[in-house]
Amino acid sequence: MDPEKLSDFTKQKMIPAAAEKYIQRLVDIEMPLGLKKYLELELFPRIQLKVNKGVLLTTTQRILHCEGFEYTEHKKGLYYDGHERPDVVEFCQKEFLPKMEEYRPHLVEFAVGDVEREVKKPNCVLKHLVLCAHDEMTAQANDGKKKSWIMEGEQPLKKKGVGHGIHQSDVICSTIGWLKEASQTMEYGKNYEGYWTGELFVKQLREKIIPAFEQAHGEGYQALIMVDNSQGHSAYAIDALLVSRMNLKP
Repeated sequence: MDPEKLSDFTKQKMIPAAAEKYIQRLVDIEMPLGLKKYLELELFPRIQLKVNKGVLLTTTQRILHCEGFEYTEHKKGLYYDGHERPDVVEFCQKEFLPKMEEYRPHLVEFAVGDVEREVKKPNCVLKHLVLCAHDEMTAQANDGKKKSWIMEGEQPLKKKGVGHGIHQSDVICSTIGWLKEASQTMEYGKNYEGYWTGELFVKQLREKIIPAFEQAHGEGYQALIMVDNSQGHSAYAIDALLVSRMNLKP
């Protein structure tokens, strides 16, 4: 394996297209060839076996199957699940969960089996907190089924590229569900409305999410918003000192 590329992949520094291409080559070529090289140069000489023409690539692929590896279809986008990373686990255990436990006595809850009856909490002297979950998604014009039944020797005609895309940012709260008035839709792309950024989310939060919540709940309730963890939300203050905003010379 290429150590530099592997490092970039594990640290999520690759763009999705490059990461997909890298992981596909890793599964298709590098892992079977690596196993083939290990068998021929290290394992067989240890047990006094002479290799004439070498081990076939198909043989190493079968060995990988026997050891629990699976050759699967690759998706267009690459999702790296970092929930088990040590720093993420530590943050959840030491910061996120204790903070949520502090909020629990003030969270609005409903009786089990009766979604219309709110549970009364006599010890709650502050405003009632309503849990609001934020999430985002994208959809492309050429999205479709990845597998289908076809006649022998035929292939379905599909358009090249993902096509025109839409980005959707929404909020669902624990009291009334989907906050329709807080919804934000954007036709993303270089030739359309651009791309989703942290500044656009702040604008949605101020101009749509908070007003829609206050209109739906009135006095006595306060939103506790859980924001989707996205790189698109990364932002600096307007007056932050950034090299990209500085001139090279006076």
